[in-house]
Amino acid sequence: MPTVLTNSIEIDCTPDALYRYVSQPWRWHEWHPNSISASFSADILQVGDSFDEQIEVHPLSPLPFRFRRQTRYEVIQADPFKSWEVHGEARDGWIHIRYELQPSSGGTIFTRTLSFDVTGLSALLMPLLKSRMDETSRTALATLKVVLEAGSDDQ
Repeated sequence: MPTVLTNSIEIDCTPDALYRYVSQPWRWHEWHPNSISASFSADILQVGDSFDEQIEVHPLSPLPFRFRRQTRYEVIQADPFKSWEVHGEARDGWIHIRYELQPSSGGTIFTRTLSFDVTGLSALLMPLLKSRMDETSRTALATLKVVLEAGSDDQ
């Protein structure tokens, strides 16, 4: 059964700057603790573009056990400065990420929805993974806020 995690945060920047930054997966490692790297380089990925991301998950932190996963994504929706969506496939499951941006009096409300389903060892670890992934998602958005409000988006 798929797991869905949704997190929102208000960030003091324009929807334009936020969209340009988060739709560049090769920069995700700058704000998301599980992202190690992503391959592709363009100003903004468009519908039909594909990229690979390497992530590392620490389900039993602070124990040293961790696993890496490579996911192949395809951009399935891109509405500049409003929403961006990708679907990814990995050897043990799938992942779907949707970003929604809404202008606000304090900048932009950014909502990230992560949906995924896994098999094998990952499925056995899901009770531990879900709470860790929820915590990591909140941390990622807090870091994104700090990075963009500090003006480190290079846009």
